[in-house]
Amino acid sequence: MNKLQHTICGALLTIMLVIMCHCNPVEENEVVVQLQADLEDLKGVVASLKTVIEKSSAENNPCEGKVGPPGLPGPPGLVGRDGRDGAKGDNGADGSDGADGRDGADGRDGADGRDGAKGENGADGGDGADGLQGRDGADGLPGRDGRDGEKGAAGTSGAPGDEGREGAAGEPGPKGDPGDTAGGAVYTRWGRTTCGSDAVLIYEGFAGGTPWENSGGGGNYQCMVYDAEYNRHNSFSTAGFVAAGEYDTFSFGIFSSSAHKQNTPCAICHAKARSSTIMVSGKRSCPDNDWTFEYEGYLMSGWYNSDSRTTYECVDAEPEYVDGESADNHGALFLFNRAVCDKGVSCPPYHANKAITCVVCTK
Repeated sequence: MNKLQHTICGALLTIMLVIMCHCNPVEENEVVVQLQADLEDLKGVVASLKTVIEKSSAENNPCEGKVGPPGLPGPPGLVGRDGRDGAKGDNGADGSDGADGRDGADGRDGADGRDGAKGENGADGGDGADGLQGRDGADGLPGRDGRDGEKGAAGTSGAPGDEGREGAAGEPGPKGDPGDTAGGAVYTRWGRTTCGSDAVLIYEGFAGGTPWENSGGGGNYQCMVYDAEYNRHNSFSTAGFVAAGEYDTFSFGIFSSSAHKQNTPCAICHAKARSSTIMVSGKRSCPDNDWTFEYEGYLMSGWYNSDSRTTYECVDAEPEYVDGESADNHGALFLFNRAVCDKGVSCPPYHANKAITCVVCTK
């Protein structure tokens, strides 16, 4: 590179430094304008220098070839900062008048004016239409009663009125006297010759049934009369047998020991004012106050291992005996009964070693 080339490079560096040093924001716009003018001048200088350099190169170095084509354009430079605002321009000419605006809203009504002077009286008007009828006046005071008139003839009877509603139930009346002998409850009192409460004795007798050694015959006890009556009779051997019932109660402390093997009496009783009879096994009192207590006792029957079966009967807890009949005749036996707890009876309240009680009630 010859001296001329050094001179050009130095000039370019100087321009670049001048551009880089124009950083004062206040003078930035003026600097830009000045730089643009300098660049235009520099373009002319560069063109002249290029011509001189080419010519000098050809003279100083005849072996070199011609200058090659221009190189490719370099990449675009960075975008410069925004310039400062220009100076304020002169005011523009006045604009033309705008169109008329819309009408405003109506104003509020003004205050009422003062009354004018009184005018002259007008002519009389015609009669108006009739007004509405007024309301009736209040009733006058009642007059005094007139004298009684003569009694008129009897009028015809009116039709019967509707049946009135049923009235409320009245208080229960007092208990009535016992009724007559028709109806009533009949029961047998085993072990006694009298009746309980207000029942009437129909007859007394003795208990009878199948001898305990027999395997056949009747299965229930009967209250036999003392004064038997017969109809047709003859000697015969093929028959059922009725033996006197007797207590087989030993000395268990339930009945007196003297009752053992005594014959058992009975009484047929009629409770006139009542119509129903029950025997409750295992109780000593009636179900409720509606039932009348007749007597209590023990549930008795034949021996469990006997050849014959009997019914269960309620024998009075205070037994009587049939006089003169105390022998062991193997008759229809009355024995106490006890619960068998392992056969489905609930123990307690039942007990394996206690005699089962009973009570007879009427209603």
